[in-house]
Amino acid sequence: MAAKPKLLVIGPVPPPLSGPEIVTRNLIQAPALRERYEVIHLNTTVRKSNHAKGKLDFMMIWAFVSYLYRFVRCLITERPDFVLYLPTSATLKGWTRDGMTMLLSRPFGAKLIVLFQGGHFRYFYDSLRGWIRSVVGWLIRRSHLVLAQADTLHRQFKGIVPDARVATLYNSIDKQFFDQFDGVSPRNGQPVKVLFVGHLSLAKGYCDLMKVVPALTAVGGVRVQCMGVPMPVERNVFFNQLTGERLRHEDPQECYERYIEYAGLDPHVEFLGGQVHGEDKIRVFREADIFVLPSYSEGFSTAILEAMAAGLPVVVTRVGAAPDVIAEGVNGFVINPGDTDALRDRLQRLIGDPELRQRIGSANREKCRNEFLVDVGARRLSKLLDSLT
Repeated sequence: MAAKPKLLVIGPVPPPLSGPEIVTRNLIQAPALRERYEVIHLNTTVRKSNHAKGKLDFMMIWAFVSYLYRFVRCLITERPDFVLYLPTSATLKGWTRDGMTMLLSRPFGAKLIVLFQGGHFRYFYDSLRGWIRSVVGWLIRRSHLVLAQADTLHRQFKGIVPDARVATLYNSIDKQFFDQFDGVSPRNGQPVKVLFVGHLSLAKGYCDLMKVVPALTAVGGVRVQCMGVPMPVERNVFFNQLTGERLRHEDPQECYERYIEYAGLDPHVEFLGGQVHGEDKIRVFREADIFVLPSYSEGFSTAILEAMAAGLPVVVTRVGAAPDVIAEGVNGFVINPGDTDALRDRLQRLIGDPELRQRIGSANREKCRNEFLVDVGARRLSKLLDSLT
């Protein structure tokens, strides 16, 4: 029996539980991928919490040195046929690791595939000075294949990488998570629960959500639940992905105080914390009625997929994969980032119409089942890798 091709996957795994970590974990555990390849994983997790990510200190420097040693050793001893790398940074500091990975993969004979996380690369690239931009572009062009998380995100690489070497690999949802919602009936009780999952930050749209809470609570029993950690300073996202405009800073805590606390609306907003997982996380999604993520920049939010798997209608912004995945009025509603009038209107529409919530939620479950389970994505990746041989 012929030996399986070796696939080295380089990326972070939980903890913490955020998008890149979940994407990596799902890939390396996918049965359909392990059946076809010998999967080797090189973990790039440095921090155990989202709040501590990106901090430059001795721990970060040591992690970088350790990573280079482990990476080169793996290239020498394992001789992988493919290297699948998941970069997560949109800063020049973070690109030190990204660049070294792209530089070193090919001399050892591996075919390099880069799966970009997020939708902010082009703004980072265009902000670089001439010679640095040239180096970053050269490094990316060393890849045999560049993967984006949505067709709409291919434009990030226009003029940098030939179109023929750019493809799409959508995020996927773990079947075990999906199965937890089999037979779960939609809630029609009070209060109507609106679930937000993401950093409590301007970039994720948390401030915009707080601004519309007074209007939502005016129509009846509504509770907005927020699952995520406070992020007063943006770490990676500095631009409105739709318009290219630089984000104007708003302090999330001040926003909460102005629109919620001073208005006496504290009972209508519940903070669940940033470390909700396992059965507690399943329970939160089961008890929710609507999912909202009015973000300014995304790749393909795993939280959106989790909401769809849980049979929830979604209200999201026209960034990242959302325009590809969410059909207007069928899977939810897609609005422009920063449009608080549209955010308020779409949420009020869903809050006031249980039948609409149920119809959209059922459509989302079916779409997840057919298009976004882990093995569907793994088979798509296998076909892309086969095309390189």
